[in-house]
Amino acid sequence: MTRVEEYIKLVVAAISRGDWPLQLPIHGSDKMMTWKAANQRRKCLLLFHLLAKSHALLRTNTTSTKRDIYYEDVSLWGNQPVLDSTVTQMTRLLNIPRRCLNIGATSKGLVAGSLNFLDGDGKLVDCQSPTGILIPNDVEKLSQFRSKAFHILLVEKDSTFQKLIDDKIESFIGECILITGKGYPDVNTRRFLRRLWDELQLPALALVDADPHGISILAVYRFGSQNLEDIEHLSTPQLRFIGLQPSDIEPLHIPDEAKLPLTQRDRSLIDSLAQRPSVTENQLLHEQAALKKKKKIQTGYKHNLRYPFGIQRQVDTAVSAFLMVVFTSSSAKIRSTNR
Repeated sequence: MTRVEEYIKLVVAAISRGDWPLQLPIHGSDKMMTWKAANQRRKCLLLFHLLAKSHALLRTNTTSTKRDIYYEDVSLWGNQPVLDSTVTQMTRLLNIPRRCLNIGATSKGLVAGSLNFLDGDGKLVDCQSPTGILIPNDVEKLSQFRSKAFHILLVEKDSTFQKLIDDKIESFIGECILITGKGYPDVNTRRFLRRLWDELQLPALALVDADPHGISILAVYRFGSQNLEDIEHLSTPQLRFIGLQPSDIEPLHIPDEAKLPLTQRDRSLIDSLAQRPSVTENQLLHEQAALKKKKKIQTGYKHNLRYPFGIQRQVDTAVSAFLMVVFTSSSAKIRSTNR
């Protein structure tokens, strides 16, 4: 709240002097917008309005979602993307993450499995559900995470998430925590995954489609979005990619007609991914993004009823690698202590 108040004081002081050297960052650009430009004044006013809204939330220790703020005054914002852009401008201006402004986003992600925690009101949330539960909006206020799981399994799509629950995936890979962002993840799902890693220190594994969009989604979880500043708290670099990999396609005996050709949109996404150092520096992700064909996880289920056993093999390999890293790190610390 202090940073918001300090900036508001600067603006008020400038107005009282009749001085408008005000410059604000433009979302997605290195350019600045200024009050002196008549066509940019509305954007400035929207930002000031949102600053006042955030200050009121912080002062009363309450939170609101972007969706709620939008529907409080639809005529003011015009459409949701305008509000989203203004929120991003404000975080860049103040150099603080959105969660510090008490402005959240409505969750769409789901979680299921061996996990319980206390929500912001101190109520116990049990994630053992046959359909999964919605990830709470107030991820920062969650506490006392408890789990008997051996690992966290992130899946790309809701349909795969539900299929794994129905097939009792825990009987193949042991107790686990299942998460899905239903495609490209929202901020809450990404933050929830990172909090699970921080709190439980379990192997975090990702199962996405063998196509450019699957790799793009994985990159958002692992390395963060290119448009957001709060990457440190939203990314989970420890997330391990277990498939679908090119090497998985032949053993599953997927017929050629189930291997879809890449569309022009897919090829454009490949070009975009090729510009991201986080992808090009990872040989496995780079090879995956450059696939000539694409395959969906649902296809693996359709053409191979033993598909869960394939997931079991991938999980076993990934967990073994995770434990080796942990053991090596612990041994190094012990040797350092004994010197």
